[in-house]
Amino acid sequence: MIRPEDAEFHPSGTERMWTETNYFGFDIPAVPMHVGLYALFRPNLGTVNSAIFVNSRKVDASWEADFWDSRAYLPMPSSKSLLDYRLDNGLAVRCLEPNKVWELRYDNGESLQVDVRFEALMEPFDIHDPDMDPRAKAAGRGDLSAGAAYAGHFDMTGAVTGHVVLNGTRHEVDALSTMDHSWGVREERQLGVMTWLQCHFSRDFALHAMFDFDPTIGPDLPFDCHLTHGYVLDKGTAVGLKDGTARMTRQGMYSDTLELSLVDAHDREYVVHGRARTRAPIQYWPGSMAFMVMPRWEMGDQVGYGTSTDFLDLYHFTKLYR
Repeated sequence: MIRPEDAEFHPSGTERMWTETNYFGFDIPAVPMHVGLYALFRPNLGTVNSAIFVNSRKVDASWEADFWDSRAYLPMPSSKSLLDYRLDNGLAVRCLEPNKVWELRYDNGESLQVDVRFEALMEPFDIHDPDMDPRAKAAGRGDLSAGAAYAGHFDMTGAVTGHVVLNGTRHEVDALSTMDHSWGVREERQLGVMTWLQCHFSRDFALHAMFDFDPTIGPDLPFDCHLTHGYVLDKGTAVGLKDGTARMTRQGMYSDTLELSLVDAHDREYVVHGRARTRAPIQYWPGSMAFMVMPRWEMGDQVGYGTSTDFLDLYHFTKLYR
């Protein structure tokens, strides 16, 4: 079970690579645009890794996105708190109600300003709590979330409101978002893989799923994913997913079409089809590469948006491109 105090830093002991992360990402479907605000804290090293990005196109290099700012060695915030901090790259986060409400701001002093509010639509979903997640004890074949880096982890869907100003153009934000918070010992090299995926249809209904996949399948080849964790947001309640698969086709290393088949703890089935509208490579931390797409999702007559991101370690590419 996730408690209010889990919004804060956890005791880090003496582990050199102890890490806490926060990710807040949201879509502006009308553009279409995704905004990502990521921070990875290593309190025992005194450093923060942060990636801030905006993308509305199909690009193959991070510098081709609308905005990209990646820092590897920012100092820990002077507040020493996850509830209220400011980083030297311009990211400022204030938690008004633990695990429920955050104010998120970013300003690089030039081309990007973000001023939004995240309000949770559910309780935090603990992937290690069997009372919440039917797959809490099920380890994937190469599941990144089964490693020490995710000793503590929750995901949570919420509503994001506010505005973004990019290169002088103001975009109003009234969107859905799934954030996460992880804590544990995270080495630079992580050989597990993960697809981290959301389908946001309304404030009453959304899907979040994590999958593993075979990292030896290379560019332009279809691949299958196997559910590791996930939930259905159903009118304010998270119902765990107990089974599911995904079938992806690729353009290069980016998912292009996505077919989901999911079953929740109440035996309800969900078949969802998606096609990527944007894509970009996102390096959240050194040693990894993530291929993010923002699909338009369809389930029956419902239409939604949300990202699908495939995480691989750079080690995997030494096998793919021999």
